Amino acid sequence: MSESVEQRAYHGSIEPKDLARSLVLRFDASETRAHWMAGEAGRAVVQIQSRQMEQRDPTTAVTVHISPTKTGITVSVSEQKVLSVAADMAKTGVEAWLNPLRLLGELDDIARNVRWLGLRSEVWKAVDDYCRTQGSGRGAAGMLLHIICPYCSTPNDIGAQNCKSCLAPLAAAQPIVCGRCGFLNAPEASLCVNCGAGL
Repeated sequence: MSESVEQRAYHGSIEPKDLARSLVLRFDASETRAHWMAGEAGRAVVQIQSRQMEQRDPTTAVTVHISPTKTGITVSVSEQKVLSVAADMAKTGVEAWLNPLRLLGELDDIARNVRWLGLRSEVWKAVDDYCRTQGSGRGAAGMLLHIICPYCSTPNDIGAQNCKSCLAPLAAAQPIVCGRCGFLNAPEASLCVNCGAGL
């Protein structure tokens, strides 16, 4: 089994459960099945899985975790068993090479495998489209408007050395800038919420 995770942030007024419902409506179709469940603290999880149309079809699954943030949501997408789909395509290719007429009977299998290999891309497109219709944009540097003083809870400008209210040092409260995409992350973050790079 192979699993890869990608994470993105979206800013604006988006409810995780509404995005989850939208994804289920989009992907609970003939070749895929989808369902969602509510998690703690307003989170939502969507599971999208390929349907086995024939007994030997491999399965692939995409899991979407949607978490609320102060400025919108964070979406994480993980995909499992992509290698089994690629292996099935390779097997079909070898069989077709040995017997070219067999390829005619495998065209629908090949088409499903190609779609399943692109399932994660389809999911991200659906997430992007939904967020765009809600007037929300993908995370970018500058969306974090201020930092909160850990001593007196006063909002301060990003980059301020000392709190404007109590004069406490703010170095530990400053966001971490991602070296790959420039996104401003929380000071305790170890991975960028926008691109997944290590901080």
